[in-house]
Amino acid sequence: MLDLTGIPVVDNHCHPVLLNQHLDGVQFRGYCTEATDAIFAEEHIPNTVYYLWLLRQMAIFYGCERDEETILEVRNKLATDALIEHLFRAANIDTLVLDPAYPPNSECYTPERMGQLGRCRAVKMLRLETLMQQLILQYSDFDDVVDRFSTAVSRAREDGFCALKSIVAYRTGLNIMEWSKDEAVASFEEARDEANGWEQFRIAHKPLVDFLLHIAFQHAAELQLPLQFHTGYGDSDTDMRLGNPLQLREVLERRDYQGMRIVLLHESYPYSQLGAYLAAIYPHVYFDLSYTIPFVDKLEMLAFTRQALGVAPASKLMFSTDGIHIPEMHWAGALRGRSVIGQVLDEMIEADEIDEEEAYHLAQQILHDTAYAVYKL
Repeated sequence: MLDLTGIPVVDNHCHPVLLNQHLDGVQFRGYCTEATDAIFAEEHIPNTVYYLWLLRQMAIFYGCERDEETILEVRNKLATDALIEHLFRAANIDTLVLDPAYPPNSECYTPERMGQLGRCRAVKMLRLETLMQQLILQYSDFDDVVDRFSTAVSRAREDGFCALKSIVAYRTGLNIMEWSKDEAVASFEEARDEANGWEQFRIAHKPLVDFLLHIAFQHAAELQLPLQFHTGYGDSDTDMRLGNPLQLREVLERRDYQGMRIVLLHESYPYSQLGAYLAAIYPHVYFDLSYTIPFVDKLEMLAFTRQALGVAPASKLMFSTDGIHIPEMHWAGALRGRSVIGQVLDEMIEADEIDEEEAYHLAQQILHDTAYAVYKL
């Protein structure tokens, strides 16, 4: 099989890790599922193929027996800085493209510190819905919110962000529509009423969210600032029907938005062929291949990687982990991504589709070069 271990990866979509890494079994398992019911961490996660594979890799890495209790005992003896340092350096990471909006900053390592520990670059993106929520809590006037939102997005590069990110698929769906100002104001007032008295609230008010997103799209196109969209698989409260990337057609077709490079996250799983198709026909659409989340086994990862490489140019594909909470995710995603991409490319060599030199070139693009171009690293 092709050995891709020498290619430093750009993790084009991931999150910070927690300051507290001393975890018991149930806590650790809880970070290996998108399900929110406690019964999954208590009973079901030890019976998932992904988790069994992860434990086996951890046992090899930590040099201990394969049972969960022993692995976590050895792991928990390490100081958290040392834990992150060992895992990140073993992963051979070039750059982390981080969404620092979640988990909360007070619970996590800063992007800068993660970069220091991993001896890698750490850059960050601006999550739009989090910005919306903060402004709605702070300002009672709609025009003030719009002005401050517009200013923040227009200053994103100056403020150190290399990209924007939207989780509208979680909230009101990717079928982003055009609304009048009056409709957006009415939606804003509903949001303010709902947020009254709360330090935090969850924005899910479609006319308001869509109205503000179109403002962000205008700035992103003018600034040539990439925008990541969550698509497909996600938290248990998302409506998967609204996470199909085909729902973005009206946005993708807008001529005035085509300066904005769009990245479809999570290989749009299970809509992987559809997301790859969009990357294959729209010049400004790119496709993210995530090798930690969704928590699927190697056979599923091989399937979506085959679909992506079989449909879209490698210059439109980017590696990620979506690693979050625990540093094992960033490390395991790099381990898994190189292995899966290498195996798929091997199959293509065997099928006489490409030769070995071409295979390494395609791997270099997916793991590293395409992200450098998109995020102007």
